[in-house]
Order: sequence, then C-alpha cells, then structure tokens
Amino acid sequence: MSKGGAGEDPAPRLSRLPPGRHGLPREFVTRNQRDRLAAGTIAVVAERGFNAATITQICAAAGVSRRTFYAYFSSKEECFFAANATIAEHLRIATDAAAAELDDWPLRVVAKIGATLEFLAANPDLARVSLVAPQRAGEEVAQRYREAMDRAVEYLCEGMPPPPATRSPSKAIAGSLIGGIVALVVRKVEAGEGDGLPELLPDLVELFLAPYLGRTEAVRVANEVWPAS
Repeated sequence: MSKGGAGEDPAPRLSRLPPGRHGLPREFVTRNQRDRLAAGTIAVVAERGFNAATITQICAAAGVSRRTFYAYFSSKEECFFAANATIAEHLRIATDAAAAELDDWPLRVVAKIGATLEFLAANPDLARVSLVAPQRAGEEVAQRYREAMDRAVEYLCEGMPPPPATRSPSKAIAGSLIGGIVALVVRKVEAGEGDGLPELLPDLVELFLAPYLGRTEAVRVANEVWPAS
C-alpha cells in the first residue's frame, strides 16, 4: 500500500461533507468528521510515527480544519487514543465473528489470532499505528498500550478450561507471550511484508498456547492449523 503525502486522501470511502448549510443530521456530521480524523491520524502516524505527527498534518489528511479538530479533541494524544479505539472496535468485531461458532478453547484462540492477522494484513498501517507507534511514544501512550496488551491476553484466555485441563502461567509469562506475538508481527510489517501476516498463524498459536497446554499439545494444535511439511 502506498502511503502518499499529507495532501492525499487517506480514506476515500469517508467522503468530505459539502460546504455550507448541507442540512445533514448532526449525528451524521459528527460521525463523519470523527471518522475522517481517525483515518487522518492513522495515515499520518503510520507514515511519520506518533512523535513526528502534528495536528496540522492530521487535519490536512482528514480534510477538516483545526477548529473542527478541537471541537472533538483537546490534543493529539486524545485523537490518537480515539483512533486506536476505533481500530480495536473493528478488530473485536472481526475476531468475535471468527470464534463465534467454536466451543473448543484452543480453536477459539486459533480463530482469534487468525482473524487478527487477516485484519492487519488487509491494512498494515493499522499495525503501525496500534503496535509500532505506541512503543516509541511518550509514557502516557506507552501505558495505554501496555493496558491494551493486558486486555488482549485476557481476551484470548476467555473460555479457557480451568486446571488441570490447562496450566496457569505467571502474569509475567503471560505478558511475555503477547510481547513475543507483537514482535513477530511488527518485524514482518516493518520488513514490508504485512500482506503475509497470516503466514505467522501456526508460530503464534504455538507461542501463545504452549504455557497453557504444554508444548506438545500446542505444537499439535499449530500443526492442525498449518501442517508441517
């Protein structure tokens, strides 16, 4: 995907509103402008990183004025958090749908990780904004990122059978699992191979499940996903 400059439209499907008194419902106007600001934030932060991104660049990419920006957000950080919340909302919809019909917990983990990889592969800029940029930003952003990673572990563990069917790794080990998953995803995205993210599925499944099921069972599940050659 080409990123282009700040003057290009980062989200052509989010049409700019007509100038003047357009008579559109206020709720529609608000949603449209907030969506455009989220899309503008994603485009600019993906290209420049969080620290180098400016409100002026975000407004230009979104096709709105600085006055409109400040009608919704008090700072770049607040807008960035809103953009990430939008990404998380759409990702949760995709992963919930993928796992909805599955009762077996390991297969639900497979479905959720697989849907996440497909979601990010469709637009690797979303990985740059939600996984790369926060780790290189200030403490407030980094803390929000760490909290989001903790929630990701909890989400993947939803419906997990209690011991002895599963093991209970420490919080530190659980945190390292998601850190390892993120590192592999980020490495592929930064190598320009974001569209190949689904290829990571068996490795990520094994990595996450091993502390809970034991390595032998985790490898078995991973091989069912993508049989070893």
